[in-house]
Amino acid sequence: MTPKDLEQSYQQKKSLFHAYITKVKQNAPWDIFTIVNPTIIKNPYTSSFPKRFFEHKASLQKKTLLFLLNTIKFYAKNFYLFSTYSIAFIVYKMYYKKERKYNIKTIIDTFGLIDKTNEGGTFNENYLTGIYEIFEQYNEDYTILLRPYKIGKNPFKLILFFKIINQEQRDFVFEYEFLSLKDFIELFVLITLYPFKTLRLLQNENIISDKIFNQALIEDIKNSSFDSFTRYIFGKKIADLDSVERIYSWSEFQVIERSFNFGIRKNNERIKIIACQFYLNYEIYFNAYADDLDYEMLSAPHQVLVNGKYYLQHKEKISYRTGVSLRYKDIFEFQEIKKEINIILLGSYIEQETKNMLENMTYFDNIIFKNHPAVDITKFGKLPKNITVSDENIYTLFENAKLIIGTASGTLVEAVACGVSVIVIASKENLTANPLVKYGQGQIWDIAFEANDIERIFTQLIAYRENNRQKIQTIRKYYKDNFFIPLTDENIRNTFGFYK
Repeated sequence: MTPKDLEQSYQQKKSLFHAYITKVKQNAPWDIFTIVNPTIIKNPYTSSFPKRFFEHKASLQKKTLLFLLNTIKFYAKNFYLFSTYSIAFIVYKMYYKKERKYNIKTIIDTFGLIDKTNEGGTFNENYLTGIYEIFEQYNEDYTILLRPYKIGKNPFKLILFFKIINQEQRDFVFEYEFLSLKDFIELFVLITLYPFKTLRLLQNENIISDKIFNQALIEDIKNSSFDSFTRYIFGKKIADLDSVERIYSWSEFQVIERSFNFGIRKNNERIKIIACQFYLNYEIYFNAYADDLDYEMLSAPHQVLVNGKYYLQHKEKISYRTGVSLRYKDIFEFQEIKKEINIILLGSYIEQETKNMLENMTYFDNIIFKNHPAVDITKFGKLPKNITVSDENIYTLFENAKLIIGTASGTLVEAVACGVSVIVIASKENLTANPLVKYGQGQIWDIAFEANDIERIFTQLIAYRENNRQKIQTIRKYYKDNFFIPLTDENIRNTFGFYK
């Protein structure tokens, strides 16, 4: 199936897709093994089910053999991570010496970027950027709960990390603080049982969608997250703390957030969990959207704060509210494009998507390439001669942009909100992660399904903007007003409940 055919199938069948998963979830046991199942959460980057559903293609592989192979892979990965997690626990006990100034009352839950912190010598994370300064400005006490990021292969990186955190003025909490031998035994049991508990979700194969689901369910066993089990255990520990009142949690509603929420809510409904989705989302990032069934299953937060009013969902049990655009302050300071001269290619967090784009940039003589900050640029090898790498701030690049090219990047919304034309490159590997919406398509943005679409769309978009300057400004304003919330005093107070 071509990228264009896959996109058309998705648009036609997306309601059937969501209804199918909802039915599976309704009939499944509502326990931790269901909560952390990657097929159930619909993340197209950890499960093959979404793509295969829209391709309407079932595999002929024998399920018994497939189960054995994927279970072996699951055990190999997770028991290795179990051993490194045990080492991380020992490193914590040996090197973390910091004492908290406050009782744990308000928690800010986010990723701890170990490598960046170690490289810079100071605490660094780019998820809830700026939230700590806001709490301090309003004299609100808080404790930072860090999820150590990418330490499975080398837990000894935590030695330097903890030494740096020991020098920080802010309060921190880590899951290792609360672990006991009993918790390690429980973790071992959860890992051991998981592949077999997955088999409870197998469908009767009355229709082809059942066959596709069952195939993906077994394949996805190897993709299950070790951290989802540790976060569940830690969630139960947090639930036992009488002092905790609320948790502001960076949330893509992945299994690590779902299991953490489940561990808390199953044992303590007094603690309020507030999911912070202060980012630019994609429609196909299915796992990021919490619904009322998730709330009933105790895996959803009580409230979701979103980056703009476009992302508001109308649910009966989960409160969706606008938050503030912590990571996008520059959008409100950008004035106008000064010169429309540069073609800019934006790298994606998904490395393969960036490789595909780099291979298809033959039409333009000169391109400025802005790599994704979380991706090692050396993975792309020697770049073509027509591509120049830039480390400039994205808004500086916007000032002289004629066109932005990218995929699976929220920065495309920022570009359109600044009045820059955009070409979205369709994925060759998966469903296309397009953060833009129908409004403005064919006018300020469009999607290229094949390499030879790029020249045609480029000509079309440039011609449109030259003849419709006022309409371009109208589209720009729509995206700015609907996808971003300024950090005014009123908006901050409404978001976090601060009072004078």
